[in-house]
Amino acid sequence: MSCPHLDPVTADLGVIEPLSFARMIETLPIGAMTCDLRTFTIDYANACSIQLLHTIRDSLDFDPEQIVGTCIDVFHRQPGYQRGLLANPDALPHKARIRFGDEWLDLHIHPLPDSQGRVVRALLVWAIATAEVAKENEEYKLLRMIDDMPVAVMTVDPASFAITYMNETSKRTLSQIENLLPVRPDALLGQSIDIFHRHPEHQRRLLADPRNLPHRARIKLGPEVLDLQVSAVTGTSGDYIGPMLTWSVITQQVAAEARIQQLAHYDTLTALANRTTFREHLEAVLHRPQSCLGLLFIDLDGFKLVNDANGHLVGDALLKRVAERLLGHCRGPDVTVARLGGDEFAILIQGGDTGTATALAEALVEALVTPFQIEDGRRLQIGASIGIAVAPLHGTDSETLLSRADIALYAAKAAGKNTSRVFQTEMEQRMTQRVRLEAKLRQALEEKEGLFLFYQPITDIATGRVTAREGLIRWHHPARGWISPGDFIPIAEESGLIDGLGTWVLQRACTDAMTWEDGARVAVNVSPRQLGTGRLHQAVLAALVASGLPPQRLELEVTESALLCDHVDCLGELRRVRDLGVRIALDDFGTGFSSLAHLRAFPFDKIKIDGSFVRDATSRPDCAAIVGVVADLGRRLGVTTVAEGVETEAHLALVTAEGCSEVQGYLLGRPAPRPRDVEVIEDLEAGAIRRRAEPRVEGEAA
Repeated sequence: MSCPHLDPVTADLGVIEPLSFARMIETLPIGAMTCDLRTFTIDYANACSIQLLHTIRDSLDFDPEQIVGTCIDVFHRQPGYQRGLLANPDALPHKARIRFGDEWLDLHIHPLPDSQGRVVRALLVWAIATAEVAKENEEYKLLRMIDDMPVAVMTVDPASFAITYMNETSKRTLSQIENLLPVRPDALLGQSIDIFHRHPEHQRRLLADPRNLPHRARIKLGPEVLDLQVSAVTGTSGDYIGPMLTWSVITQQVAAEARIQQLAHYDTLTALANRTTFREHLEAVLHRPQSCLGLLFIDLDGFKLVNDANGHLVGDALLKRVAERLLGHCRGPDVTVARLGGDEFAILIQGGDTGTATALAEALVEALVTPFQIEDGRRLQIGASIGIAVAPLHGTDSETLLSRADIALYAAKAAGKNTSRVFQTEMEQRMTQRVRLEAKLRQALEEKEGLFLFYQPITDIATGRVTAREGLIRWHHPARGWISPGDFIPIAEESGLIDGLGTWVLQRACTDAMTWEDGARVAVNVSPRQLGTGRLHQAVLAALVASGLPPQRLELEVTESALLCDHVDCLGELRRVRDLGVRIALDDFGTGFSSLAHLRAFPFDKIKIDGSFVRDATSRPDCAAIVGVVADLGRRLGVTTVAEGVETEAHLALVTAEGCSEVQGYLLGRPAPRPRDVEVIEDLEAGAIRRRAEPRVEGEAA
């Protein structure tokens, strides 16, 4: 390409040989032009500049080939500004970025002084910057994105460990904890990252080597907790540029995690270890070599009554007091106290033997029976039953020990409560038998097989007429024969079978009474567990409707102990039943508490004097006096009095003389099945005799 205006340029640059300078300018890989600052015209353009102008030809109003001789104004929308810039030598050199359509060009303007130092010309160097602009835009967008991230971001120089970048979130977050920093957040750029660490040497070793990354840690800064994540930033060639730190203040999150941990492992009410934590601790102790420990299961006696009578708030306050009292007696790192749930607690004594566990249990029974003073001035009294198991004597695994401590607790409750019991092998055998017996009773109730009602007459002394018959449940076990009601009724009450059993008795008694030609009433015993549930009224009504028995011919017998549950409305439920026309009898009168109070609280139709007074009345004047007083009380109240346990003529003569209305006992009739069951019972008893005579298969369970 010809360069008609090259000579004037080279003429003013005498230090360089003209031919060499021309060749140099032509071979430059960037566009170069010269401009006469007196006329503002382009007087030279190298080949590369022509090529650059062709790339933006669509944005130009002239032919790039004709650029030489063209005024510089063609490149600018506001040529006055450009002319003013070029006319002022002090404003040079100057750099600008100009957009032509979709392309960007970088322009560098340098002064070209002549031999006398006058700046009458300028050198314009052009380069396409579109890719660079795009890259800068991407970088800008990336920085904006990083600035807007909800996580604080920093970069650090891996050599000096100075902070080289902070996004806006970093600045905002640091402003929340600036009182904990030695430097203001807006002055952190350039500061060492060491200010965040008590031991910066470790942190420096970590950040200097990308092989240590990524890394995550939590840093305590005063009361605040920072979550820090460090990753390695590498260049396109894979070189380590430096670490990028992302972090956030997680003080509240850590507190929430601690709270979750607390909820997962500790009881929210008492702050004692919960069931899960206690179980884990027990298993951990058992895994230690030669582990020896004592395990106590504690169940509060009378707590349900207090809780139901006073409300759950008072109940919760009482449980807190119980926990405090337990902790007061269980000091030391080797003793763990837990609340398993409800009113059940457990204690683990590391290194404890039977003697240690027993001594602690006795102290706790004594401590827990002492009345508790609640904030509102209430004085509450409960008790505790405690079961004890020790390792390795009673087992070496958690399942066995927990099971045997529970069995011992059951034995303590059966012994009368407010006491403790150490596990014995016989307890487990009895528990196994009880479980089997419960299963058989459930089966008998479901299949209606082996259950019978025996009836014992109640006789009017004056007329000798049978006025009522008491239905007494009997159960014939397929292997053990007849099971005493004293054995299976408590099982039915504890297992929840008593409702079904009571319903069956009611239905059978009402149905059988309808077949009696003498029109006698039928008496049915009601378990304390059947009262207060709200289901007795419906069960009685259903039995009467199904059988057609007039309500006046049904008597329900309740014991005084059944009326002691103040937390349920037992008397209210009895009133609803009595409103149907059913008679209510107070059974075993004189053996409970507040007998006269019960007579005052409810209009009983009948009082049954406990048989223990009648049997001893012939030999003990005090018992005879009680029989007489109750009989006289019945006459005054207009209530029928029945003397139970009349087994001899002497008994009959005494209760007659004392004024009783009716009698019941072996002298006048033993309990007997209804006629249609006699043959069935004979077959059952014969079969049981045959089975007992057969050899037992080894391992066979009864």
